Amino acid sequence: MRAWIVEALLFLIYFAFGISWFAFSPLRGDIESFYHISKLEGGALFSSVSMAKSFVPFLAGFIVAGLGLKRSVQIGSLLCAVAVIVPYSPDYKTMLMLRFWFGVGGALVVTLMGPIVMQLFPREKLPMINGFNNVAVNTGIVTAFQIVPALQEGYAWRTILVGCGLLSLALAVLWFFFGADAPAGAKKETASFAEVATRKETWLITIAFTGPLALYLALNSTLPQHFGVYFGLEAKAASALTSLFNLVGIPTAIFSGWITGKLGLRRPLILAAGLLMPVCSLGLCFAPFQEARMACAVGLGFSLFLYVAPLFTIPMELEGSNAAFVARLNGIVFSGAYLLSGLSPMIVGYLFDKTGSYSAGMAFFCLTSSLLALGGFFLPETGPRAKKVAA
Repeated sequence: MRAWIVEALLFLIYFAFGISWFAFSPLRGDIESFYHISKLEGGALFSSVSMAKSFVPFLAGFIVAGLGLKRSVQIGSLLCAVAVIVPYSPDYKTMLMLRFWFGVGGALVVTLMGPIVMQLFPREKLPMINGFNNVAVNTGIVTAFQIVPALQEGYAWRTILVGCGLLSLALAVLWFFFGADAPAGAKKETASFAEVATRKETWLITIAFTGPLALYLALNSTLPQHFGVYFGLEAKAASALTSLFNLVGIPTAIFSGWITGKLGLRRPLILAAGLLMPVCSLGLCFAPFQEARMACAVGLGFSLFLYVAPLFTIPMELEGSNAAFVARLNGIVFSGAYLLSGLSPMIVGYLFDKTGSYSAGMAFFCLTSSLLALGGFFLPETGPRAKKVAA
């Protein structure tokens, strides 16, 4: 029972992080007007969160070595609660800095979810639990896109953002009382940085994750504005279409966890998603008919979350893997992927400032999502079905 309470708290902490992260998207116009900033600077409010994720996961292994998993997540959850004070930033630079520290919190939490559940649950349950956890932030983003436009009709942007931040604060308090990591008496596990960094799988997973992540950040930060400029959609309709692919991702991630366990293979799901994603994302951004865009949004939501459970189950199944190994590998993967993909909202904003259109930036990141298929092609098959065949 304690394991499931811990799992629920981890999910909810990252869920609340997702709400506060992308509640800024429907409110972006109000924030840019209030602080008198450009589209490039508005994009930086998203990229600053991503940039925190470009180095904090790398340090997570060292932090855990000194503080342990539970205390490290406690620090992360408290930094997520910084979202409460972000709306009261006196100027743009302060808001940018606070958003960065908010990102540090989310980076710690997401990096350490895998190692904690690996210690608390049997191996056969890990694919399904990975599926649930990997959709936590997406569920928060869907919630933000659904409730924020409605709240805008009766509340100021600051009030909305504070309300979102209070949820993170409450969850940080709950983690203090109910959070846990390894069972008492468990053997301490170790893994050196060199041991993880020299594994080719570490870098193949990084490549595979970078493409979809860059696309995901570009879409969620800019797609409502792109729809307004390119198709003339009103803000609520644009946000609803943006939330559609995120909404589809929720059952897809759960299905992905289930089918990953049932299929007993990892690479086929990764490759299928990597081939489908560029096609559906281009259709969502540029298809001339609303019906086609909706169909592409469904396909994109499916491809964006089909690969996650198998890709992040692979590190847990590699030879010699343990919780410490997974913590360091996840740290390198998240740092590398966010370092590269975290710039995508700024690049899209920069190209808009230069051209007056989001099209070039959106098209570029739709195409680079195919890196998932490239990385997946070269990854080893670690599923139990492949091991039985090899034996």
